[in-house]
Amino acid sequence: MNLELAVFYLLAIVTLVSAVLVITTKDIFRAAISLMLMFVAIAAVYLTLGAEFLAMVQILVYAGAVTILIIFGIMLTKKENSGGDG
Repeated sequence: MNLELAVFYLLAIVTLVSAVLVITTKDIFRAAISLMLMFVAIAAVYLTLGAEFLAMVQILVYAGAVTILIIFGIMLTKKENSGGDG
């Protein structure tokens, strides 16, 4: 087995594990971070396949813009437990 194939399998495992974490994690912020890791791992898979343009689009559009918007949405709408009334 050559190095390129080993890197591809490692990235595939990272992608699958992070995708499962997105689905099974109870904390929504950690799920968003796992989603960002999955997007970056997919971009790395594109790089191993020789699709540099798709990898850069994956990083800019998905890992950059979409994930940051999700994290901002979570932070702005998260309800704080004050421990007071109710």
